[in-house]
Amino acid sequence: MRVIVHTGKGGVGKTSVSAATALRCAERGLKTIVLSTDTAHSLGDSLQVEIGPEPMEIYPNLWAQEVDARYSMDKYWGRIQKYMAALFTRQGVQDIVAEEVTILPGLEEGAHLLWINQYVQQGNYDVLIVDAAPTAETLRLLSLPDVTRWWFDRVLTLTRGAAKILRPIGRVLGRGESSIPEPDAWDDVANLFATLDKVRQLLTDPSVASIRLVVNPERMVI
Repeated sequence: MRVIVHTGKGGVGKTSVSAATALRCAERGLKTIVLSTDTAHSLGDSLQVEIGPEPMEIYPNLWAQEVDARYSMDKYWGRIQKYMAALFTRQGVQDIVAEEVTILPGLEEGAHLLWINQYVQQGNYDVLIVDAAPTAETLRLLSLPDVTRWWFDRVLTLTRGAAKILRPIGRVLGRGESSIPEPDAWDDVANLFATLDKVRQLLTDPSVASIRLVVNPERMVI
């Protein structure tokens, strides 16, 4: 599978190039999926079709998807976030504060990486084309595993310790244990971070992926 990421300054034509590349690959008989990770989606407009948060076949050999940040966060992080927020609430933290603390830094961008990993692991496509956000946001995306690792080491350590204390108390009182995750739930979180790091390695491997900078002949853009 080949991964092609188009990025560049806003307004230079990243989406147009991504759409054209995807159509050309599909015409050549390659099973292609084009994925928009820009918050200001315009891929559907370029392809003149309505695209949703899950992949859909729009032409022969061509699938398209516009990543929805909220949908993806719930898909990949929602269950664990609810568990962790419940733990903080039990320790006297206000509900709204607990919810804010358990939002993983950069998770919106991280969801994009998780979609990419899913398609690479499944191997159902020959080409994955990413219509990425502007350059600065794409660079931050590649540093996301380091940010999440910092969060993981601090916040998750606190919640895991709280779970060890609260679980036996919940058994004695006969209530509340259902909101306390079992140890394997924390393994799921660790696997999530490992996946983010793996995708970064994939995107920086020239034998698998290429990041293509889209520009136009203007001094401001260059």
